[in-house]
Amino acid sequence: MASEKEMYEIIGRAVADKKFREDLIADPEMAVKTLGYSLTPEQISSLKESDLGKISDELNTRISKMGIGGCGLAGLGAYGAGIPE
Repeated sequence: MASEKEMYEIIGRAVADKKFREDLIADPEMAVKTLGYSLTPEQISSLKESDLGKISDELNTRISKMGIGGCGLAGLGAYGAGIPE
């Protein structure tokens, strides 16, 4: 079971990492295992119900409009450190 802090880390990773976000939408349980976490059935259901696809589309649009899509996460400062695009 992922703690509340770990759930925030999962969502934060999804915001900063497009590939992880896509993996999380496709298979939440497998995606979080790559981070070393496990989810309860309720947590999986909550992620699936959160409409991550819509959030992903909105993030991609905003990132594209900001003009930082081609420069990785440099515009995110320390928050993007060590997280691949």
